[in-house]
Amino acid sequence: MKKLLILGAYYTEIEIIERAKALGCYTIVTDNHPNPLMSPAKQVADEAWDISWTNIDDLCRKCAECQVDGVIAGFSEFRVESMINICERLNLPCSLTMKQLDITRDKNCFKRTCEKYGIPCVPEHQYNDSFDFPVIVKPVDRAGSVGISVVYNRENFETAYQYAMSMSNSKSVIVEDFISDGTKVDVYYYVKNGGICLLGTSDTIMCHDSGVMQKAWPFPSKWERQYVEEIDGKVRNMIKGIGIENAYLTISAFYTKDHFYIFETGFRLSGEMSFNYYKTLTGVDYVEEMIRFALGEKGDAQFVEHSGTALNSIILNFFAKDGTIKKIYNIDAISAIPDVIDFLVYGQEGEEIHNSGSLLKKIAMCTICATDWERIKDVVDQVNRLFSVMSTDDKEMIYEKVERGEL
Repeated sequence: MKKLLILGAYYTEIEIIERAKALGCYTIVTDNHPNPLMSPAKQVADEAWDISWTNIDDLCRKCAECQVDGVIAGFSEFRVESMINICERLNLPCSLTMKQLDITRDKNCFKRTCEKYGIPCVPEHQYNDSFDFPVIVKPVDRAGSVGISVVYNRENFETAYQYAMSMSNSKSVIVEDFISDGTKVDVYYYVKNGGICLLGTSDTIMCHDSGVMQKAWPFPSKWERQYVEEIDGKVRNMIKGIGIENAYLTISAFYTKDHFYIFETGFRLSGEMSFNYYKTLTGVDYVEEMIRFALGEKGDAQFVEHSGTALNSIILNFFAKDGTIKKIYNIDAISAIPDVIDFLVYGQEGEEIHNSGSLLKKIAMCTICATDWERIKDVVDQVNRLFSVMSTDDKEMIYEKVERGEL
């Protein structure tokens, strides 16, 4: 039985554990949180280590001792870096090199690479420039929403800039136009043996009072055809140009005034878990393909281009306000709704939630698939009616739900 080390042990990593076990693997998870509320995947894996995934020396020694056959990063770009370091030291299969990761995670380097291949990017400003607000301020070397602030006036700019600087390992910050009148579009690719497949596209519905919290992803993007015609070929050239041979990656863009502006890419599994949608669409589970590659096995998956599919989906994100969870309502009833293909709850009754920064704790995620968009709207309404998280002082803890009029 081959052994797979999964870096990280949050709820999201359970998705990898379950697939690895189904493939006959012995699963190991690791992080430095012994608290089961912080590391729920440790209760599911075959083995758990209390070693930080940044502690490369100890992890390499433990992997050698336990004869680990492969390593996978999960849902964090920083864990991708750890995966590369471990695999390089132990001569294990790895989907990336550090050079490839550096090109994409450093936002300045990534912008220069996009320019090389003719890919449009968001307009950028220097610290001392004169520019119009709003702008988005972010560390050049952090992925997702870490260290990011949306700034609407000069008075708050310095605070946001210093916050981004504090979250940057390289102490470097990028300032870009905040495209408030556009839509964030995500595009998903899988590269297998050099062949590039477009897995899907999605738009993003943001929380009303937040510039960074994403509450839903409708699939496919309304502008998918335009993306394929104008941008897809250039992105494929970039993927080939930086030498990606076997990897999952996402490309993020803003769409506004009939134009795309690419601003980020990453190699971590994406938080919306669109692999459930893609499997429903094609029967192929690309997380399984990633596991097989990490173990040095040749996967037999035949990837299918997503573009033009008749299957629609929406993935709902629910965030929780501060409080202690008294009761989570109707988990089983929501899971039983036809066309709900996945409903994940990331909280437990009795758990205390104390939010900090610009992101609230994700409390649940629901994936809905149907060919008819009106049917999806009806299911969203049904989920919204049923799902509730009440605090010990009898207040609703869910921050915001998607409204039918937003779909």
